[in-house]
Amino acid sequence: MKRLFLLSLALAAAAHAQDEDASVAAERARLKQQREKAEATYKADEKACYGKFAVNDCLAAAKARRREVVSDLRRQEIALNDALRKRKAAERRSEIDEKNAQQRERAASAPERAASQADRGLRSNERAAAKASQADGSAAKAAQRERDIQQRSAEQAAAKQRRDAEAAKNAKEHARRVADAKEREEKLRKRQAERKKPAASSLKDPA
Repeated sequence: MKRLFLLSLALAAAAHAQDEDASVAAERARLKQQREKAEATYKADEKACYGKFAVNDCLAAAKARRREVVSDLRRQEIALNDALRKRKAAERRSEIDEKNAQQRERAASAPERAASQADRGLRSNERAAAKASQADGSAAKAAQRERDIQQRSAEQAAAKQRRDAEAAKNAKEHARRVADAKEREEKLRKRQAERKKPAASSLKDPA
């Protein structure tokens, strides 16, 4: 009876895994479609930018929009992969637990020597379960590292945009100050020239 129950659980788990595999495949297809859509949108925006006056600003904005969409899709893909790894690890642990249960059942009805052999098998399966748990933890750490790298990249890109904007602002301000200085210098020359005109006319001999 117990074996039939375990077999039913295994069949149900297998059916559930197939459903999840189909869901994962559908999600991957959706992410791929969204990424292709983002690239197509960026190409269209890039083409439109070359018809505008502020080409560089337009291109930068288009790149920023694409980067935001791609980063979000990448985060979704990482989460999907992480969930898939956890599910695989859980399935592996479930298989190990099932094997352990079967071995315990055999050990209960077998002679002492058979029980000893089953115990060694249990220890081997438990070590495999521990390795599966460690692999799951390593995968989670790798996913976290990748998220941290993406966050740092986004922060660096934002900082560069701020620096570029500040440099453009400073250059514009400098150009304005230079233009103002030239304008003041030109007005000064005109005033000096106007003051010299009467002095020059007084030097002429009276008629």
